[in-house]
Amino acid sequence: MALLAVSAHAQPQQAAVAKDDAHGAERVRFDIVRQPLHAALEQYGLRTGLPVFFDAALVAGRESNAVHAVTTPSEALRMLLKDTGLVADYAGSAATAAFVLKSAPVDAVAAPDSNADTEGTGAMPTASPDRGYDGLVQTRIWEAFCGNPRTAPGDYRAAMRFVIDGTGRIANAFLLHTSGDRARDGAILDTLSRTRIDRPPPPGMAQPLTMLILPRTQTPGLECPAQR
Repeated sequence: MALLAVSAHAQPQQAAVAKDDAHGAERVRFDIVRQPLHAALEQYGLRTGLPVFFDAALVAGRESNAVHAVTTPSEALRMLLKDTGLVADYAGSAATAAFVLKSAPVDAVAAPDSNADTEGTGAMPTASPDRGYDGLVQTRIWEAFCGNPRTAPGDYRAAMRFVIDGTGRIANAFLLHTSGDRARDGAILDTLSRTRIDRPPPPGMAQPLTMLILPRTQTPGLECPAQR
């Protein structure tokens, strides 16, 4: 199970697509100008209807490439991210498809300056207290999910969005993508509503948070204590 504290700037809509007769892949017309990467990703999500999950701090200060083409969503995203120091991992399939952004492998990008961040290239923000709090949120939710047989990580995938109030309570949770099981969906939301974080979020932390849960097959080695 991968729990990612991220901002998801995708508002799924029905995209106008054309069928590539040669390869059977859906193609979309993209007209995205060079701009701040977070804005370009939002336009990409609106155009394709595919969620793109990313840590807001990861894309801060980065510029997208322009994409003016009729091509597949995956190829358009690759073009958008070229030379940004980021790559997209594809997760799920069909109606549950999504992309998760991460830093490109070190050997795939130019060597950074010795005083710069060691992952990726381009303008990178300095470390923020929000990043440590994100880790705490991930840990507490992972523990809570492991404690409930209905939500324990396994072969399901889901995405959820929520806020954390001034007392550390998780509130206003809802599912962006179903797990495929109505009873499990209810258990996920119920478990979130019962979860409290040790301390309130840092002042000014961007909310809401979005979390993506992946099957163990996509996150090897990460299991609940009782499953080890």
